[in-house]
Amino acid sequence: MRKELAKVPTLAHLAESVRGLDAHGVVLYNLGLAHLPEDRRNAALYALTLMLGYPTSTDQRTGRVAWDVRARPLEEIDGRFTTFSERIGSADMHTDSSFYPMPEEQFILYVVNAARCEGGHSLLVDGEDIYQTLQQTEEGRKAFDLLSTTPVPFRVPAIYAAGDNNVEVNVALVFGPAKRPGTRFTMRWRYDSIKKGLAVRPDLDTPELRAALELMNDVAENRAARFKDQLPTDTLMLADNHHMLHGRTTYTDERRHLIRIRISDVPNAERVGPSGVVRD
Repeated sequence: MRKELAKVPTLAHLAESVRGLDAHGVVLYNLGLAHLPEDRRNAALYALTLMLGYPTSTDQRTGRVAWDVRARPLEEIDGRFTTFSERIGSADMHTDSSFYPMPEEQFILYVVNAARCEGGHSLLVDGEDIYQTLQQTEEGRKAFDLLSTTPVPFRVPAIYAAGDNNVEVNVALVFGPAKRPGTRFTMRWRYDSIKKGLAVRPDLDTPELRAALELMNDVAENRAARFKDQLPTDTLMLADNHHMLHGRTTYTDERRHLIRIRISDVPNAERVGPSGVVRD
């Protein structure tokens, strides 16, 4: 299918232009999909991601590729460990699929309906800025070294687990080995998932680790430089999921709606973990 899509000039040019950018995050305004019905819009987004890599399924129960980022009714949440895409409010800085064995290398977010309130700004923090901020103090350098050598437990949110009552944990480094030329490391981060993981795996919990995680969270949430914009409808954001944290400011408009598709560098058949099977 990728060969056939490459024959579509507009799609091929867009994919080539995006690949040629030397950046961990890209925002494209006025993409031109707002007038399309849902099925054709999602098909266009899927085609673009297929030109950039291998789109993956979001969760192991439904196998969906195009995931709706919008608030769910409270009665559907029912006290579960929810993920940021299911609720209104803010989203702490994180990487996608941090709780899976093989987090995808990229993802896109497409704005179907922007929040019609003062909040809902999209946030991006580059991993290099995280690193440079940590390196400014001895405490920060020690925290980076510890999080580069000591695996931490990430608990899987209920919506992505194999069953509602399943408690699933994946143990991994926050700063792992570099996989691409010119990078220092790969990064995975989701503070709430780690704290819930430590509750399940207290054998991995130490005061030193807690202090390093708290410092990392402070740097990610408050101290590192960041991109901030209330992305309008028909905007697409592409981010490097191994080197960029993303999040959002709080919002109250339940009509806010984004589409997310995660993209792997390797075919789904070669992936390890639940996010490798496409059934859309």
